Amino acid sequence: MKFISFLLGFFPARKLNPSLRVLIAVNTGMVFIVAMFAPFYAVYVQDKIGGNLAIAGFSWAVYPIVAGILIFLFSQWGMKVKEQELLLAVGYFIRGLVFLSYAFMGNIAQLIFTQVLWGIGSALGVPAFDATYGKHTNSEKSIAEWGQWEGMAYIATGAAALISGFVIQLVGYFWLFCLMSAASVLLGIYIWLLPRGLL
Repeated sequence: MKFISFLLGFFPARKLNPSLRVLIAVNTGMVFIVAMFAPFYAVYVQDKIGGNLAIAGFSWAVYPIVAGILIFLFSQWGMKVKEQELLLAVGYFIRGLVFLSYAFMGNIAQLIFTQVLWGIGSALGVPAFDATYGKHTNSEKSIAEWGQWEGMAYIATGAAALISGFVIQLVGYFWLFCLMSAASVLLGIYIWLLPRGLL
């Protein structure tokens, strides 16, 4: 019994306020979704559009570079948004479109456009998550509260990479991306419909 209590003590739901529990659960879902694809990106580019490793590297670089540049621009504007958690939901919706585009990928131009779109979604969603999460942390417990999120994100990343290889083998990229897209949109709807006072 003591061992079970010890194990349960590691789970965020046991220690965090309701707002942080919701944010961790939802964004862990998004991290899991993204990590189902990221380890296999180069293989996907080669298989789907016949690209080589140079194209895979270049096209992947587009996403974080666009996200980084737009985060600088969007952050100033985002501070003026009254309900910043809605930017998180919009980021999820955009990423849902990104994953749907992957499902119907046809050429390199579409791939680059999709990566730019992913950068836009991340630029809206990532700072919004950080700001909303930070708003609900306790300054005396901030390391533990941020640590709970980071720990869950790493576990979700590893679990997704472990599972997704089998999923791709079983059902292929198309159904994986359809599932990722649907899950992203559902996460956005969930955040959008939450009582505004919670986040």
